[in-house]
Amino acid sequence: MNQKIVILTALEVEREAVEKHLSNISLVKHPITKTDYTKGFLLNGKEPLEVIVGRTDQTNVNAALETERALEYFNPSYTFFVGVAGGLKDVCVGDIVIGSDVIGYERGKAEAENFKSRPQFGTSSYDLERFATSYSKSNEWKEIAAKLTDKQFASEIKTFTGTIASGEKVDASYSSDLHRFIKQNASHALAIEMEGLGFLTVCRSRPAVKSLLLRGVSDLVNDKGEMDGQGSQPYASQNVSAFLFGVINQLDNLLQGGSTKPENQLIEIMCKLYPRGIEDQGIWIRAGGDLSLVPLTTTGKGQWAEAIRLLKFGGGGKITFIALLSTVKDDYPGNIDVKAQFEML
Repeated sequence: MNQKIVILTALEVEREAVEKHLSNISLVKHPITKTDYTKGFLLNGKEPLEVIVGRTDQTNVNAALETERALEYFNPSYTFFVGVAGGLKDVCVGDIVIGSDVIGYERGKAEAENFKSRPQFGTSSYDLERFATSYSKSNEWKEIAAKLTDKQFASEIKTFTGTIASGEKVDASYSSDLHRFIKQNASHALAIEMEGLGFLTVCRSRPAVKSLLLRGVSDLVNDKGEMDGQGSQPYASQNVSAFLFGVINQLDNLLQGGSTKPENQLIEIMCKLYPRGIEDQGIWIRAGGDLSLVPLTTTGKGQWAEAIRLLKFGGGGKITFIALLSTVKDDYPGNIDVKAQFEML
């Protein structure tokens, strides 16, 4: 695989954990903003793979700005956001969460005695998330995880795939108003952090660039100060970085598995531009589709996978690939990936 990869982190401890996997490291600066990046190479017995590492600092706003800048300048084939997060559900310190999607919980309408949540959503690349989930079950990763495990935190390193909550505040107490709000409005979220929404929101505009959000659990919210003092952030950063590079080392298998097929590329585009599924912005109906033919009880990604499968075999109602992409092109007339997909038909 001879493709460029951009990896972004929020904190320096996360960036250092990533850089330990690279060789021949050098400093690269953006020609206009002078933003500093690390360029290194992954040497795994194959052709050296160029990897760019950047630090965004905390908050979704900063993550969005730096993601846009990095994607525009380096034009990578893959981009990853990795780092630590607080655990909300099922996880332990040191565990890894593959972010299938992210929910931005802070947006809403404040009324006299009520706050109506209007959440935002972002999704990782469908095939890349599925590939990472498959890798997490491999013997190769299990052997690596066993060597990395620090039993002062947990007896083993587990990997989960699911939703990550993202906002501008640090959740550090079960009794805080913020924590109660999150449990009420994003009870399914496995972890909480401050950059994933900004990262994946920008990646929506570049759906042909494969993107994935990965987090290592460094605390369980209520014990944040204690865990930080015990070195949980370097530990979680080490674990998630090792997992990331395990995935990167296997990316050739993803390409051989057909991730570049037109229908898989279309799933990628639709998941990014319409993350809530086929009802998002009325896209399926506007293109001539029949909602009753696609299961709506699954995630947005699941809906699009089933919808594109139906189209491939001539189902879905009156809708066609051309009708769907024509409607998408009307919604996003300047999107280069949509134009390229349309021209392939």
